[in-house]
Amino acid sequence: MSFSKSQIKVQYIEHLGIVGGIIDEMSLVDLFNQLLGTHPQ
Repeated sequence: MSFSKSQIKVQYIEHLGIVGGIIDEMSLVDLFNQLLGTHPQ
């Protein structure tokens, strides 16, 4: 399979973007909110 330059999109994401993506996939924010509760604000 070959791609032309117009079909390829390259983005530079640093390690925080990768960590954030993993946290989203694992639903860790929802888990922490269930365990700890949320602040009214």
